[in-house]
Amino acid sequence: MTAPRLALQALTKRYGAFTALAPLDLQFPAGRIHGILGENGAGKSTFVRLIAGVTRPDGGSIAIDGTPLVGGDPRASRAAGVGVVHQHFALVGALSVAENLALGRPEATGPWIAPARLAAEARALADAHGLDIGDPTAACAALPVGTQARIEILRALSASPRVLLLDEPTAVLTPSETDELFASLRRLRAAGMLVLFITHKLEEALGLCDAVSVFRRGALVTTVGAHDVTARELASIMVGAEAAAAVAAPPKPRRAERSPEPLALVVRGCSTDAASGRVALARVDLTLAAGEICGIAGVDGNGQDELAAALTGLTPRQGTVVVHGKTLAANDVRAASDAGVALIPGDRRREALALGLSVVENAILPRRLLGRFSRSGRLDLGAARAFATALTHEYRVVAPSLSHPIGTLSGGNQQRVVIGRTLALAPRVLVAVNPTRGLDIQAAAQIHALLAASAAGGAAVLVLSTDLDELARVCDRLFVLYRGRLSTAIAPTDRARAGALMAGLAG
Repeated sequence: MTAPRLALQALTKRYGAFTALAPLDLQFPAGRIHGILGENGAGKSTFVRLIAGVTRPDGGSIAIDGTPLVGGDPRASRAAGVGVVHQHFALVGALSVAENLALGRPEATGPWIAPARLAAEARALADAHGLDIGDPTAACAALPVGTQARIEILRALSASPRVLLLDEPTAVLTPSETDELFASLRRLRAAGMLVLFITHKLEEALGLCDAVSVFRRGALVTTVGAHDVTARELASIMVGAEAAAAVAAPPKPRRAERSPEPLALVVRGCSTDAASGRVALARVDLTLAAGEICGIAGVDGNGQDELAAALTGLTPRQGTVVVHGKTLAANDVRAASDAGVALIPGDRRREALALGLSVVENAILPRRLLGRFSRSGRLDLGAARAFATALTHEYRVVAPSLSHPIGTLSGGNQQRVVIGRTLALAPRVLVAVNPTRGLDIQAAAQIHALLAASAAGGAAVLVLSTDLDELARVCDRLFVLYRGRLSTAIAPTDRARAGALMAGLAG
């Protein structure tokens, strides 16, 4: 009898009294795409880190093609044929795309490597798998997250792994890029590779995978054939029947015509200079009324981050930004914050969190929140902990403890902390960049409801997202940002028009 490509027996991981992964027994044959589903904190990322050798198990065993794998040793996992695309990228920002793709390859070591050769190899690898990486000589730190995701995927594939683990790989890819990735994964399956596909997107899992396993609270709930279950049934297994019904409800139609409301945000001629690897904004004009949710769609790297930074004072700009009648100085974060502008950034790990600090410390990190718990230069730890406890309860943050470093939490739980503390500021203008990226279906529905509640309370909400379904669900008006230029308004449900504008195929 042929040994399974990957076999897990009683695999366990605990953090003190918290069980991140209960004893797990699973076998995966070669030549299969197997989906791993579950809520945030269900154990999916722990599962990936154990197989990748990043985390040492507390019990059990891992074997590849019948050969035991040394736990807690990333080099042993790579040598055994494990390739991993982590949810949080592991690229070296100061190195080029080509140099990052060469890292860890034995044939690319030595005192001197010809940059032209590395660039040519990078282009060939990208072409072979149908993934666009742009200029292979560009520094990774300056690239949009969508491009970084494609580089991570290619780096894992460059070692010709026998087992490929993909942790939320499509979170920052466009629909067309996702289709290209799936075509590549199907070719790898046909060649005999085992692909483990970790995702929150049920339709993607059912359309791509041969079978799916559902985790809940660190334990395996079930494994079923992808053709034997519906998305609604999977959602019920993941989060319960009642929650799944609420999540599956169609988006509520928003008013096409609104009664006149005071303008909360007026943007005129907003422009930025082109930085390395970044697009320049080209005279963006935009108005938002109090109580309105306005969406801006676009492929990552077309100016979304630059617009968010310009509106919140994080970057120099030309043009004017007016919040409730007050003109904001350019490149002045404090002025924007004091005017009631708040930001949910697109890259939580780099732009929103101090990964080595605790959950409590990150929960009160914004200046306006920190001031609530400080008296005469002293921090009221009791009050801060009470606030963090209430926040984690309301937003269903799963963490071993509030004293645990936030960098050890799953990406979805990190995002919940960022969103919770931002909404606690009661912003008058809320700028949200991909607010539900990395969140499970129930948490995403909760965030959409919170955005709607914020608007109902009088805030102007600007949502910049790559997810057209998300924008159609929550927005009153929709624009598309392409190469730094903003389109005229379109109907939020007009996917064909939005897609054409995102691809630069329509004026």
